[in-house]
Amino acid sequence: MMKTYIGYLIFMCSLLLCSCQQTTSNPRFYDEGVSQELATLRKQEIKELKYKLYFSIPEQKSVPVNGEITIEFNLDAPQEIILDFREKPEKIKSVSVNGQTARYEFHNEHIILPEKNIVEGKNNITIKFIAGNQSLNRNDEFLYTLLVPDRARTLFPCFEQPNLKATFSLRLDIPTEWKAVSNTYITKEETKGNCKTVTFAPTEPLSTYLFSFVTGKLEHQEYIEGNRKISAYYRETDSKKVAQLDTIFKQVTASLNWLEEYTNVPYPFAKYDFIILPGFQYGGMEHTGATLYNDTQMFLSENPTPDEELRRTQLIAHETAHMWFGDLVTMNWFDDVWTKEVFANYFAALITEPLFPQVNHQLNWMKTYTAASLSEDRTPGTTAIRQPLDNLQNAGLIYGQIIYNKAPVMMVKLVESMGKEAFREGIQEYLKTYAYANATWDDLIQILDSKTEQDLAAFSDVWVNQKGMPIIKFEISDKQLTIHQQDPYQRGLNWPQKFNITLCGTRDTTIEASLTDSLCRITLPFTPTRILPNTDGRGYGLFVPDNNSLHWLLEHWQEIDNETTRQAVLMMMHENYQAKGIPNTAWMNALLNGIHCEKNPLIASTLTNYLSSPLQEISSAERDKIENELYKLNHSHPIPSCRIQLLRLLITEAASPTMIQCLYSLWETERVQQLNERDYTALAYELALRIPEQGKEILQTQRQRIHNPDRLRQFDFISRAMTADTLKLDSLFRSLLQAENRRIEPWAATTLSYLNHPTRQDYAVKYIRPALEKLTEVQRTGDIFFPRNWVGALLRNHDSEAAYKEVEAFLSVYPDYPPLLKNKILQAAYPLYRKYADKKK
Repeated sequence: MMKTYIGYLIFMCSLLLCSCQQTTSNPRFYDEGVSQELATLRKQEIKELKYKLYFSIPEQKSVPVNGEITIEFNLDAPQEIILDFREKPEKIKSVSVNGQTARYEFHNEHIILPEKNIVEGKNNITIKFIAGNQSLNRNDEFLYTLLVPDRARTLFPCFEQPNLKATFSLRLDIPTEWKAVSNTYITKEETKGNCKTVTFAPTEPLSTYLFSFVTGKLEHQEYIEGNRKISAYYRETDSKKVAQLDTIFKQVTASLNWLEEYTNVPYPFAKYDFIILPGFQYGGMEHTGATLYNDTQMFLSENPTPDEELRRTQLIAHETAHMWFGDLVTMNWFDDVWTKEVFANYFAALITEPLFPQVNHQLNWMKTYTAASLSEDRTPGTTAIRQPLDNLQNAGLIYGQIIYNKAPVMMVKLVESMGKEAFREGIQEYLKTYAYANATWDDLIQILDSKTEQDLAAFSDVWVNQKGMPIIKFEISDKQLTIHQQDPYQRGLNWPQKFNITLCGTRDTTIEASLTDSLCRITLPFTPTRILPNTDGRGYGLFVPDNNSLHWLLEHWQEIDNETTRQAVLMMMHENYQAKGIPNTAWMNALLNGIHCEKNPLIASTLTNYLSSPLQEISSAERDKIENELYKLNHSHPIPSCRIQLLRLLITEAASPTMIQCLYSLWETERVQQLNERDYTALAYELALRIPEQGKEILQTQRQRIHNPDRLRQFDFISRAMTADTLKLDSLFRSLLQAENRRIEPWAATTLSYLNHPTRQDYAVKYIRPALEKLTEVQRTGDIFFPRNWVGALLRNHDSEAAYKEVEAFLSVYPDYPPLLKNKILQAAYPLYRKYADKKK
């Protein structure tokens, strides 16, 4: 007790001392995280920054990782130095400044060094520490760092902000049998006993979030084309999947070549290697020289669908584009994080086009970017593309469909406004001006503005700085078409954009609408019987045709010959369905009419995705009939990928006893070769839940079918959620509330989703409140997509009013809940709000 009391007094004295220091400075410098005020000050003062890092990596993941860092920088005058380290203070072993042991304060995740230890000119700080585990992603046989957006400070002390770029030098001690990969080439390897020391060359100037290393038991392949050499590291054991590396290498190379030609900037970093990892949190992450990819996104099944092949290529192109947009030129602050994502997705689409000449790429653009953006923009949790950010610790909450997908939609409109060549000239100037440095969106707009007579600032204000999308309604009166553009938030905004309208009558005619105001009147060449809005898919928003045209589309949309138009009107009807302008049965019939005769695999894929929502809303009798119809269609549809997607839809959605038995027979015999191991595993989970009396046997059999050790670990983690024992379910749920049990985030989210499976939703309502209560901790301990994935896994299978009331009750108890986190809840809860919010009114 005495030791505890003395320790408490020492701690309180240190806080009082720190408080005394703070009275002479802006107190926000000492906030948890990294305040914008602190970042601004450090950017002004710190120059020529260098990090020299050392980590000793033990083979056992339970043993701590010891580290040492030397930070070198120049100052114009002595001053207090505030470093960022989001770990317990006892993990700091020693601190020396300019060769002398130094006293320091540790407060609110900061190591604070007094001015008296700092000199004018060159300074160096050496800190020995125990590395934080949060961002080391330690597995039994490998680990990898993932430091975006502010996780470097969870691993080692640093100046954590994107606009303090530095060179990084790295040395690792690792087990002899392990390989190591980092941002640059290995310059030296030395082996002593069971330990190997690996030294890497210094990096080019990088932001802290781009520093990375991977080490473990990894396989390795090299690819050489001309003067370019690329290495791949992976853990996959299936030789057929590993053979796909040839395709992956070629697509990486094609992406690099395209970007070099377009930007007129040679690849700006030492090397381009990539690592494909099981359980990786994202699709990919653009670390220079050590790009990380998720294994399920890269290693496809033997019979991939066109969507899967396109998605992989776009992912590769996306991460490669980041080498120029994000890595070479980095946003100044994470409120502009979207500026790297907009370019990555915009250019990914252009890079992909020549690699798939047989694909309708305008159609794929709508399906990939426009649809994804609309899925979030229609929710009450939508945001502007550019969002304010006062502290870096909240930067992860800015990520979402809006910055990834609405931003490219906006960019297409901007390029259309100013012209492709002017845009390209502006991009080349932007890259040369800010190479290895930082820039804001306004910096880019200033350059682009000089290349065009268009008012890009006004365009940007509406499309970038304001949330939401327009509601665009159409009325026909004789030869007069009236288009009303409405701001759903009553701010009087108008979104300038162009799109095509097809006029149908004795002859079909296409005209272009150019919206610049809330009201647009167009005199037509004849009186049409109906009009089809946005038939080229360029427009963005909720397009509401007149009733006659909408009724015709529901009955006949599948008869439209043009594929782009067919996809565009299908998406338009889907948005009207989501806005409750189309009843469930009418929408289901329109989808079924289309899927029977659809010949384009991308449109067929869209149809399959859209079937899920109305399938859950119709009566049981109707559902049984439609499930049977879809099962038959899965055997007879002329598009192979559609047959696979229909079967996957039934795996996740089938509820009738007859269909469950059909699927059980299919799983038992493994007779559908087009399904892969993941499909059969997902089916085993569903069957274990739908046929609980056979659940244990089903899971045991499926486990015996899995041979890859990483996938076995995944199965053992997730399959615990398939038990019928409610005491075990409750225990498993409580375990997920502990951060250490959520380390592999995709597994944790999947497990939470099964705990809230549709068959359990009445029981699982009780999980909603405690899981929402944990959301702030999930955000603090997880990576950037995990808060949204957490609430999505929690809520997506709930459709009851009781679930809606739980969400509403939670939000009412916390009226000042952090807005960025609240948006994640509202996005995930959209189906509940769509169904029950009107009752509240």
